[in-house]
Amino acid sequence: MKWTDVLDSEMSKEEYVELFGVASERGSAFEILEKWLSQKFWNFDLGWNQFDGHSEGLCILAGIDIERSDHDSSLYRPEFLPGSFEFYGFESITNENQWHLKEIVDHRVDDLKSLGLKGRVHCHKAIKRAVDLDLAPPWLESANNDLVCACHLPAALRTNDGIREQLKRKAASAGGRSRAGKNLKTQCINAQGRQVFEELANNGFLDCRAKSSNKPMATRIADRIYRSFLDDGTVDDTHLPSILTIQENVRKWLKEKSRSAKN
Repeated sequence: MKWTDVLDSEMSKEEYVELFGVASERGSAFEILEKWLSQKFWNFDLGWNQFDGHSEGLCILAGIDIERSDHDSSLYRPEFLPGSFEFYGFESITNENQWHLKEIVDHRVDDLKSLGLKGRVHCHKAIKRAVDLDLAPPWLESANNDLVCACHLPAALRTNDGIREQLKRKAASAGGRSRAGKNLKTQCINAQGRQVFEELANNGFLDCRAKSSNKPMATRIADRIYRSFLDDGTVDDTHLPSILTIQENVRKWLKEKSRSAKN
């Protein structure tokens, strides 16, 4: 389903995005479900964001998108999140069946109240609690079959093997990039950083000693090394070691120097 399937086709895509902030080929329903899942916390107390007298959190767990639902008290026109309308066994909402649908949804919400959720609750906690009490959100299967929505689900509740494998590969790739970045920083410290350290050592750590004890100060030496990286300009900002990391290495090198001098 695309954005044009949800609203009157006379509304432009730009107007839809301005109103709801989402529009893509995946369909507005999945974009909106993604939006709710990415919000992290849902409000289970009554407030400005509610529908038919039910809180934001209970509406979401019941499969209702409160922001698009019709709040006209003379009608019952909820907009459902993916898979939820089918869950309640209806093909369309008519004047004849709207109140029957309301009875079924209200019964579901009453069951969800037994979860005892109050205030702002992390969505993962709310979803897990609902699943544990056999009140899984009606959109859970649909979310599991959408890669982006599945990213926001608790890992233990992801059931689509293909999507789980994709997320696993994505995580491994991100971890590989992170390790590669750390390796480049380590190489930078061990090569150029150590070279600057040895040059300072050969000069007796001039201007890097404490006035009171005349001992080399790791913080001043690290600062000189860090400034050498900046002045040299060959180290990319993303691979520039932090000053604290340089200090740790300098302390290690100073200890090595001290042991070597004693021997």
